Amino acid sequence: MSQHHHYDVLVIGSGAAGLTLALNLPAALRIAILSKGDLANGSTYWAQGGVAAVLDTDDTVESHVADTLVAGGGLCNEQAVRFTVEHSREAIHWLIEQGVPFTRGEADRENGSFEYHLTREGGHSHRRIIHAADATGAAIFNTLLARTRDRDNIDLLQQRTLLELEHHGGAKVGSAASTARDGKR
Repeated sequence: MSQHHHYDVLVIGSGAAGLTLALNLPAALRIAILSKGDLANGSTYWAQGGVAAVLDTDDTVESHVADTLVAGGGLCNEQAVRFTVEHSREAIHWLIEQGVPFTRGEADRENGSFEYHLTREGGHSHRRIIHAADATGAAIFNTLLARTRDRDNIDLLQQRTLLELEHHGGAKVGSAASTARDGKR
């Protein structure tokens, strides 16, 4: 017998994007995050290196955009690249506020440098890769997952696929197995 639960928002995917979306939605909404496998099976958890962002005072948005367009070999949408790079610093600060344990570096407060260790990777003309040792994806995923588990309005449904979605004043989700809150805690 299939159980039905009512949600205001259904997020498909439990990676960084899905968890971030759920955490940025109003707490008054009932949210379900659906994962077709275990929560940590997605790409986010396994990412090692780091995240590129304009964080150092010697770096600029224009430089990062130019590096990305060159490295993309003409396949990048410049407007999308520019939007992403322009918001990179605030995205990293949000992750820090969530508690992501990025590797610390020496801060040079006189020159206004960022207090986290930044490295330089291929395709970049500046040190702009912030990382959590060599397990950045796991650090980001585990932190965001912990934040979602702290929220009573978010259900984590793993080993689930979407079979039915009906609209009757709110979303009604059916699944092949019980949609109990087994992924919650």
